[in-house]
Amino acid sequence: MRQEIFDDCLNEWSHSVGNKKFWPILAEKWGYESGEILRSSFKRARRKKGISKNNVERIINQPKICVFDTEFSSMIVSAFQLWEQNITPDKIIKDSFMLCWSAKIINDDEIYSDVLTGEEAKDGNDYRIVCSIWNLLSSSEIWVGQNIRGYDLKKLNTRFLFHGLVPLPKRQIVDTYLVAKSNFAFPSNGLAYINKFLGIKQKLETEGYSLWDSCMNGDEEALKKMDFYCRGDSVATTELYFKLLPFIAGHPNLALYAENNEKTCRNCGSTNIVELGYEYTPQGKFRSIRCVDCGYTGHLKQNELSKEKKKNLII
Repeated sequence: MRQEIFDDCLNEWSHSVGNKKFWPILAEKWGYESGEILRSSFKRARRKKGISKNNVERIINQPKICVFDTEFSSMIVSAFQLWEQNITPDKIIKDSFMLCWSAKIINDDEIYSDVLTGEEAKDGNDYRIVCSIWNLLSSSEIWVGQNIRGYDLKKLNTRFLFHGLVPLPKRQIVDTYLVAKSNFAFPSNGLAYINKFLGIKQKLETEGYSLWDSCMNGDEEALKKMDFYCRGDSVATTELYFKLLPFIAGHPNLALYAENNEKTCRNCGSTNIVELGYEYTPQGKFRSIRCVDCGYTGHLKQNELSKEKKKNLII
């Protein structure tokens, strides 16, 4: 089921209370033979995504979280020898450009991507796909990726500037590389090592530099392989993001998007919260909580100390 059809069905289904009259209307709108066929298709898609009446409001109100990855060409430079070279800018024959990008939206099964054509690759003309990722990231509210602060976003900004595009809107960022580096002691913080260590979806193997070289020469088959490889990275990064989620202390606060007054997990937006006693800081006493769904542990904002106690604290 296409995402736009699913979203339309989800909106009607979530606001219905036993009323099924909207199914025939939607079936006609989207070209289904009957309302029952559409309803069954939606039910399968909904269950696959883990959406029920209990969590549908949380998912509908969740911001658009975009997990993305990019692949760039190498530079072509002129050098007199292989070792201990100081290659100055005047030795650059052809600068780096983007070959492809891929992205996955949280709670959306589809993987989005764009890749150069053979002619575009030979010319180093990435304008079309630079514009398409600019549009996708602009329409998202939170960006997630592996080393996107140190690499992808800087490379993208360089291409935006080159093509005369305005900067992306300011967005909140979750960099899984920095989360891993600051919270754990992995021998390597690379996506391939961590995902293998955790037993989750791994990066796909490539042919090494020869694949990049073939792409830059406009090989259509090589470009298809690069697109496939990049799409695999987005899926692998998404799985790592969910695995690291309870440890991300500075995660964007999803509770701000929830249209409720309940205790809501800041990392995943769930209201399935349990209290763990109290947490003490130099400034006060707070109720400690854990999210049953994602595992994040934090504390409520309200300071449980009395006004008199707070007034007489020595800090």
